[in-house]
Amino acid sequence: MFLNDTKSIPGAFWETLGQYVYGYKENGKLVYVGKGNGNRAQSHVGDKEYDIDNLYIIARNLERFENKQDYQSFLLESFLISNESPRDNSVSGHYKECFIMTKMSELFSEWKLDQHDNFEVHPEWYTENYNIFKDRLNVFVVKSQHHLLEFKTLNKVQPELSIKADGSATLKVQIHADGSDLENRKDQISQFLSVLGIDDMESVGTRSIFDIPIDTKEQAFQFIEGLYG
Repeated sequence: MFLNDTKSIPGAFWETLGQYVYGYKENGKLVYVGKGNGNRAQSHVGDKEYDIDNLYIIARNLERFENKQDYQSFLLESFLISNESPRDNSVSGHYKECFIMTKMSELFSEWKLDQHDNFEVHPEWYTENYNIFKDRLNVFVVKSQHHLLEFKTLNKVQPELSIKADGSATLKVQIHADGSDLENRKDQISQFLSVLGIDDMESVGTRSIFDIPIDTKEQAFQFIEGLYG
């Protein structure tokens, strides 16, 4: 695909991998494994004379684990659960989407197709956090003074985020449940907000819509990433 022309791989693609682990294969077996960020993986095309078409990304975006307590063991546990699928583990590994073992050329092809995504022509806060929004949005509305992001429902919880031109933000959630199920969902969200250091949510008008008192849009991004992650 590349004929070892590494200059054809833009830096923007490498940035999507974050902190990653990579390997080169020959005859279906790994002959070299390394870690890094940026275009580190392609450096071995010159110094070790590897064929970049044999480059695999084993895991990507591993920086997501850094905010976890004991993240080193947490990461290894998640990797093993993801790869081995142990019979008696009832919960799948966290951030299992980080562990991919995929040819770099395939990831690059997918990335190039994504560059035509119409969502990606908007403010810096959107493009810089696109990994949080990707595949999670139902509606993205651009108005003269603000942007409105309506997310997909997950476990009966649907967030809605509004960000004004000055950068201020409001975050609401609608819980598509009633009775004891509604109360259980509220308790779960309240516990999650406590972990994030955000005050408890408040009802706004109807029983099932709640305002989450964020101070910054970054807190909203953290909530969205945690909810779907």
